[in-house]
Amino acid sequence: MKNALPSPLTEEREEVMVSQKGHCLRKANFLKPFSTSIDGSVTELPRRDDQRRLSDSFSSQLNRLSSRDSFSGFWVPDRHFIYWLGKMEALYEPIWQKAGIFEAIMASTYKITKNPTLILSVAEKWCSDTKSFVFPWGEATITLEDVMVLLGFSVLGSPVFAPLESSEMRDSAYKLEKIRVKNIGYDDWRVSQRSWTSSFMGRGGQMEHEAFLVLWLSLFVFPVSTRHSISRQVIPMAVRLARGERIALAPAVLAFLYKDLGQICDFARGTYAGKVNSKSLVKLVQVWTWERFRNIRPEVREIPQGEPRIARWSNLQQRSKNVRWSFDDFDWRPYTKPLRNWNPLRFYLEEAMWVTVDENLEDEFVSFARCVRSSQLVGIGFVEDYYPNRVAMQFGLAQDLPGLITLQKNFTEKESWDDYSKSLDGLMLYMPSRLDRGSVTARYQDWWLKSVSDSLRSEEMQEESTEAFNASNTFDVVDDDDIDVSPKVLPLSQVVQKLEEGFPAKCRRSRMRRLPKRYNISEPVHMTRAHEDDNESSMDEEDDYMTVSQLIRSRKKFSDVENTGGDASESLRKRSRRYMVVDSDDDSGPCQKHASIEVERRSVEDDGTSKKTEIKRQICDDVNGSNAERKAMIDDAIKEAESWLHEDREMKKKCIEKFCSKAKKEEDVDKRLRERKLAIEKIAFELETRIIKMEKSLAETRKWKTRGNQTKHRFQLS
Repeated sequence: MKNALPSPLTEEREEVMVSQKGHCLRKANFLKPFSTSIDGSVTELPRRDDQRRLSDSFSSQLNRLSSRDSFSGFWVPDRHFIYWLGKMEALYEPIWQKAGIFEAIMASTYKITKNPTLILSVAEKWCSDTKSFVFPWGEATITLEDVMVLLGFSVLGSPVFAPLESSEMRDSAYKLEKIRVKNIGYDDWRVSQRSWTSSFMGRGGQMEHEAFLVLWLSLFVFPVSTRHSISRQVIPMAVRLARGERIALAPAVLAFLYKDLGQICDFARGTYAGKVNSKSLVKLVQVWTWERFRNIRPEVREIPQGEPRIARWSNLQQRSKNVRWSFDDFDWRPYTKPLRNWNPLRFYLEEAMWVTVDENLEDEFVSFARCVRSSQLVGIGFVEDYYPNRVAMQFGLAQDLPGLITLQKNFTEKESWDDYSKSLDGLMLYMPSRLDRGSVTARYQDWWLKSVSDSLRSEEMQEESTEAFNASNTFDVVDDDDIDVSPKVLPLSQVVQKLEEGFPAKCRRSRMRRLPKRYNISEPVHMTRAHEDDNESSMDEEDDYMTVSQLIRSRKKFSDVENTGGDASESLRKRSRRYMVVDSDDDSGPCQKHASIEVERRSVEDDGTSKKTEIKRQICDDVNGSNAERKAMIDDAIKEAESWLHEDREMKKKCIEKFCSKAKKEEDVDKRLRERKLAIEKIAFELETRIIKMEKSLAETRKWKTRGNQTKHRFQLS
């Protein structure tokens, strides 16, 4: 008997959707599970009756949170780790690519400057029941997509708790553990990075590779403490990764982060009096906030060629000192926009399409399916719930009432993993266009306004947002790529509204014409591009993507025409093609009324006019000469212009060649300097290693000398 095909993760149907035009009935794709009735099985937001505002105690809590031992995910690699990384990368990059950790290792080398104020402000919005941040305008959360894009971890592969299968792998793990125990310090009972590195660096072979991965997993993936200790739990994972086995690290990393966010949230609300000592990559919260909220992000850097996306946030300082209540400019899909030196992942398609999941489908598309499927995330010794159906718009899908998810709370790690890794073969997967921003149903809007008013206090709602259901964060609005927006900058709609106040009514374009195109409806097909269900004209599409400056120029043009009042000196051609657009109250679509002004020619034939015309012709003939002379003049001018163009091209070509030659010389100099720097660091590290070994030898010598003196003293006494 064949296994039943997995149920689709999305459903396409017609619904009353919310837009800035009002409510409209259209087709949309919804992420399961959802509910179609407010009275049905809906996952409600919990009430925050026990929360208290961060006021006078915020400074003291912030000082506690800023201590060195508060976060473990911001550790910066030192020069010894960088040197060891360079050596291992040259030898084992193909294995890292196979195991799906190459980009993650590269991403871990960038420094993210910790901002406790930002982290505390975001974490205060966290809801442990829904695993999401609850803002007045809607829900948002950190998903597997964020972990995959920003940190480079894989959502596919074997679980973190999988046992070592072969005896050879178990022997390797035993040897690593034996050396770890030998290096445990007697003062703090931990294995420091320095002792671990000195024990393995330069040893060569498979064991050195495994030891490096143990160090990387302990410091940059599962930082169990802020004291940079080597963890015993990651040794089996390092042995498996060193042999090219792909491990799904993304679910485990996100599970640890969800767990820590609950603790930080309680701390921010004043319901947790203990010390915050995270065991996750909390830096992801800060980077996620910068990626999503354009009004509070620092000025981004350009990504170096071949580097991961997180490089744009390296060593940046927060530009705003008070970011606690300015989370109102949310970017639902920041990773779909191409950046310089960085291209979006392959599953961000130009046009929506349906695909069938099978063994021939690329891993990136299967990864997208894992990202949008509700499941449980398996950590190390615990599991956390994962609800992407609550934030469908982050994946370009439509949002309806979040349905109840029937996941057992007493699942073991193995049972939770079996549900997460359930086979998707035969699944029909809807891939939205990278331009889709999704929308919400009218039913969801009504439910959200009621739920958020019950969940958040009225005074908090007034301070956080003047409008609980912010249209700019809920509807599909066309925005410019990578443009930092200050909190004081008005939205495009308000800018246009203010511009219109200075123009006469008959010169204004219809509001319905100014609204951007928001919906790209796709029909399900098998491995074929979906057809758009959009009947707007090409002129509408052009107007949809007009920038503010273009709108200003357009309205200025109409204003100038109106002010001239059709002066008689205006040319007949311009006046005969002048059109005016008036406002329309018709909601069915853009309605325009064109009024063309026709100017009749009046020819006055009299002797005086005829004589003046003949005189002008004679003057023109005398000046210009015959037709042959005029043609020769035109040819000479064309030749002279072509000569200038040729000289200009040659000059530009020489400048480009000179610039390229200079750039190449600079690259060679930089390369030689880097090589010299690496050589110096290598010598310094070798000297430091020798000093450590000499110190150990001296300690042993003193120890034996002390024992010898004690033995000699006992012998004399006897």
